[in-house]
Amino acid sequence: MTRSTLLRPLETAVLAGIFVLAFRFPGALGGWLEPVMALLFPLLLLEGLFKGRHAIWTWAAILAGLLLLYAWVPQTLASKGGLPFGLALLGTVLLSLWEATGLWLVALGSRWAFRRIGALGAACVAALLLLGWEAWGFHVYPWTWGAAFGSFPWTARSAAFLGASGLSALAWGAGAWTAAQLAHGAPLRRTLAGPAFAVGLMVLLGGAWFLLPRAAERSLDVAMIQPNFPAGERWPGMETEMWRRSDALLKAQGWPRAGRATLLLWPESSVLGRDDRRADARLAAEAASRGVAWLFGTEGGLYNLVRGEAAGRPSFIFAKTEPMPFGERTPGPAAFRRWLDGKMGFVSQEAGELKEGCAFAVPTPTGDLRVHPLICSEALLPGRTRRGFELGHADLLSNHTNDGWFDRSIATDLHAAQIRLRATELGVPLLRATLTGKSGVFHEDGHFELWGEPLSEGAYAVELRWRPVRTPARSAWLLTGLMAVLAGATLLLGWKVLPRKA
Repeated sequence: MTRSTLLRPLETAVLAGIFVLAFRFPGALGGWLEPVMALLFPLLLLEGLFKGRHAIWTWAAILAGLLLLYAWVPQTLASKGGLPFGLALLGTVLLSLWEATGLWLVALGSRWAFRRIGALGAACVAALLLLGWEAWGFHVYPWTWGAAFGSFPWTARSAAFLGASGLSALAWGAGAWTAAQLAHGAPLRRTLAGPAFAVGLMVLLGGAWFLLPRAAERSLDVAMIQPNFPAGERWPGMETEMWRRSDALLKAQGWPRAGRATLLLWPESSVLGRDDRRADARLAAEAASRGVAWLFGTEGGLYNLVRGEAAGRPSFIFAKTEPMPFGERTPGPAAFRRWLDGKMGFVSQEAGELKEGCAFAVPTPTGDLRVHPLICSEALLPGRTRRGFELGHADLLSNHTNDGWFDRSIATDLHAAQIRLRATELGVPLLRATLTGKSGVFHEDGHFELWGEPLSEGAYAVELRWRPVRTPARSAWLLTGLMAVLAGATLLLGWKVLPRKA
């Protein structure tokens, strides 16, 4: 057995560790850790593959990284989902196998391009395939590689131009270029051109963010309650207890105050056990008597809802439009879903509808402010968020999350890290109200604040001021345009290396 073969398991373990570091610690080391690791992992992964490392080691490194990242899943499925631990562990392994295979195919496609059309072709194909995988690959828990660049404000601001998936493509494209240069033994200056281009582009776009057009300043007082209720548990008095905590916070702040509107946010599942799709004048009266606009997470039949109430306005009722596969809804066509639900004893949630006006109007002295709500995992989906923001003509985003399912695991931080770029992509703040922690605010300029710890309670007040930024990432054509450019560049490079007849 050769020395290089003996080192393969160690290399695989190191790569898996780098993979985890790219996502596990939001904001660590002043924000530097995640973006550095997100650039380093594809470089090292592809460098070995281009130099002749067997493809199985590449797949093993990705799989090991995912298993480490999802280490919290088996216990959560066993304790919260009622599954035997062995079955929960098997489910986690199958999930990781699926996710790892998608990224592995991206790596293999880049190697194919490297061997046939060179370093630039490898970079274009890696970026193109990653965009396709993030957009159309099946994910139980959707995520983007580019989310790692949300930990640092100036890298986060570049998402206003490229979106999270554009940053994913940039990282993998730069990694493929550098890996190709290392495999060829190119000079150092040429080798470093890939990461230098990626970092330079993010610096340039982070600066260009300040030149983007802005709307007039908005202001809003926001009160958030994080109750630390048990996940999924229905009990009498949930609303009463939430009002007790809300009233204490409002009194302590002296809100509402003259000349400013107050929005009261409650998380997903803050009120359970009743059908809040029906008309109920009492709910509007609760908000009116306190002089606040009130947006809270509740349910109605098989729908996961948020409901909004404000004095003199009709009730706002909005259902989650993208139930999470397996966790909330069996995937597949309706007939298959009904059959499988019957076999498994599972009841799938119904999906709501994105339509014109899907935003809660908060009356203010200067006119309505429109808040588009994202229920838990919906905030992980850039396309879904953009469509809802556009249809709602929104000024602000809210995320209502029940993270009590995660216990004290890293999943609360993972969720926060994956949604934070929605604010810079769309140029407005994102308010995150959680059931058990961490609640917070993601600002349109890439800064963010998260409060508390998992399985903790809290009451938070935010005096919010912002100017909505008109970002290129609001365009529905951004992803298509990026893919078209990369596909065109790949075809052009391939045409150039075709053998010519004499």
